[in-house]
Amino acid sequence: MWYCPKCKEHRQASKKLDLWRLPEILVIHLKRFSYNRFSKNKLGTFVDFPVEDFDLTDYTVHKINGVSERYVLYAIINHYGSLGGGHYTAFVQLAQNQWYEFDDSHVSLVAEEQIKTSAAYVLFYRRI
Repeated sequence: MWYCPKCKEHRQASKKLDLWRLPEILVIHLKRFSYNRFSKNKLGTFVDFPVEDFDLTDYTVHKINGVSERYVLYAIINHYGSLGGGHYTAFVQLAQNQWYEFDDSHVSLVAEEQIKTSAAYVLFYRRI
């Protein structure tokens, strides 16, 4: 419940966010760490995110003729480990729509089906 400063009571409320204009490159940072007064935790929840056609048309207020509001995923940063320490890897889509995993000095080809994991931390989209 939300505390209303005018009536000084807790009320049922909803929050609304409007997107006015979208960038050419969209970066989405997934919340993977939880903090409260007593503990700090790594969140390992799997997030199913779009790869091919991330359409934000219904979420933008100001439409510009001829400007697409659709995106395609081209990179993912992954975090493995905990708050005290961890390891980062990345999946990147390069030439001929091939996905590669970058893990320190090792680079390997991976199937698109392998890029969605519970370690996904930052998503990079480009406008199509």
